[in-house]
Amino acid sequence: MTTEPTEEAEAPQPAPEVVLQYNKEDCDEHGFTSVWNVAAATCEGDTARTREMAGRMLGFLCKKDYEHVVVSSTDAQYLDEWFEREKAILYNWKADSETTDAITQHAQVPAASMISFLKREKFKPTANYSPRRADRVAWFQEKWGVG
Repeated sequence: MTTEPTEEAEAPQPAPEVVLQYNKEDCDEHGFTSVWNVAAATCEGDTARTREMAGRMLGFLCKKDYEHVVVSSTDAQYLDEWFEREKAILYNWKADSETTDAITQHAQVPAASMISFLKREKFKPTANYSPRRADRVAWFQEKWGVG
């Protein structure tokens, strides 16, 4: 039996490496910026990719019980009221949801420290991190600092 040579199947291209980064201009005097801003810098401003990355980051931070998230008292009240109206603010952090934008734009983190945490804890930008609903609520209500 003879076989004819076949074209070599192209090897799948590895996903481009994602470099977690932030812009110093987006940080306050204490080095804090929003999760959204870190995702936007990482995704070079592409809104769709930023939303997806921000949702993945938020899910990962929640699953790992990251404690260095702060929100102003005004923003905390705004998010609490949104949660009372629509649970999706804490339950839907997907790339097609505006709730991802809302929560990640209010969640302030120490940029350099958060990136170090993500690297140390082996955050994978392409993985899905989906914390349980109860864990999301507890993380938001018990771990986020208000001030």
